[in-house]
Amino acid sequence: MQLLKQRGFSEFFSDTFSFIKENGGHFFTNYFIINGIFLIIQLVKNYYVGQGVMLPLVFEMLYALLAMLFGALNWTFVTVYLILYNERNTNFNYKDVLNYYKDNIGKIIVFVLVSIVILIPTMIVFYIAFLLSIITIVGPFIVYAAFVIWFSLAFYEYLYTNKGIIDCYTYSWKLFTKKFWSTTGSTALMLVIILIIYGLALASTGIFSSFFEMNSNDPLGNMMIFKKAFSAPSTLIVITFISVLAVLLQISQGIIYFSQKELLENISANSDIDQIGKIEY
Repeated sequence: MQLLKQRGFSEFFSDTFSFIKENGGHFFTNYFIINGIFLIIQLVKNYYVGQGVMLPLVFEMLYALLAMLFGALNWTFVTVYLILYNERNTNFNYKDVLNYYKDNIGKIIVFVLVSIVILIPTMIVFYIAFLLSIITIVGPFIVYAAFVIWFSLAFYEYLYTNKGIIDCYTYSWKLFTKKFWSTTGSTALMLVIILIIYGLALASTGIFSSFFEMNSNDPLGNMMIFKKAFSAPSTLIVITFISVLAVLLQISQGIIYFSQKELLENISANSDIDQIGKIEY
C-alpha cells in the first residue's frame, strides 16, 4: 500500500483495515517479536496475582521498570514501523526497527519530555472544550480525536524530519485541520468502534467469570479447577486483544499523517516528476 497518497474520510477509515489486510503478517510478526516478551511477563504476573500469590518486591520493581520500557516500545512501534514501511515497503525486519530505536532514542526522550511541558497547559483548553462539547453526542469524540491526532502527527513529523518540536506541533495542527472533519471524523469513528469492541470483550469476560462464580460451590470443585486452567490463556487473549485495538488506532493516525503530508507537500507527485526523463542503463 502506498502511504503517501491523498485520501478523504472513507479512505482514512478503510485504508487502516486494508493496511492490516495486506501487511498484517509482516506487521504483527515484528510487533510480537519486540513486544511479546513483556506480554508473557505480564501474563505470568497476572496469573500469580489472580491466584492470590504475593510476588517479591524485587520482582514488582523489575516489572515496573520493564512496564515503562515496553510501554514506550509499544507506544512508538507503529510510528517507527510506518516510517520504515514508507521507505522500504516490507523489506525490513525487527532488527531494523530496533536499530531505528537505537539511532533515535535521544529524539524520542526529548520529544516526550518537551511534550509534557507543552501538553500541561493544552490539557486545560482540551478539558474546557470537552466539557462544552458534552451537550452534543459526537462532540466529545471529535474533541478527543483532535487532541489525539495533534499529538500523534507531531510525533510522526518529529521522527520523520529534522524539525524542532515546536515546529512539528505547528505543522501537525496544519496537517489535520486541512481536512478537519475528515481527519477528526474518521478518528472519532475509529474510537467509537474500538470502545464498542472493548466493551463487548469486557462483557464477555465478565459473563465468563460470573459463570464460574455461580458454580463455585460444587462439592468437587471441578468448575474452579477448570477456571484456573483457563485463566492464563484467557488473560493472554485479553491482553493481546487490547494491544491490537491500540495498534489499530495508531495505524489510522499514520495513514492520516502520510496522506495529509502528501496533500500539503506533494512528495509522491514530485518524486514521479523527478523520474521523468531518467534513463536506465
